[in-house]
Amino acid sequence: MELFLPVVLLLPLLLIFMMNRRRQRDARSLQARLAVGQHVMTTAGLFGQIVDLDAETVHLEVAPGVRMRWARPAVARVVADPAAEPGESGDLGTSGATDRPS
Repeated sequence: MELFLPVVLLLPLLLIFMMNRRRQRDARSLQARLAVGQHVMTTAGLFGQIVDLDAETVHLEVAPGVRMRWARPAVARVVADPAAEPGESGDLGTSGATDRPS
């Protein structure tokens, strides 16, 4: 019974420590897998395509002809190519509005 209280207090700390290490390992793995041509999202929420990489920076093309330089750790995740997503072609689709005579 005397060991119960320390275990109850240390278990959440151990779980937090393990989750933090996993998050760091995943971030390092993502940084190692970055490649030119991938579409990514930065920690600030900016979407772009990687056009150049070096050890410390990533050059993203965020619009045609617009390139930005970011610190490599600022890349939060790799996202799907936006050109391949359905519904992104500029077509508004059906909005529920109908043509009614006035």
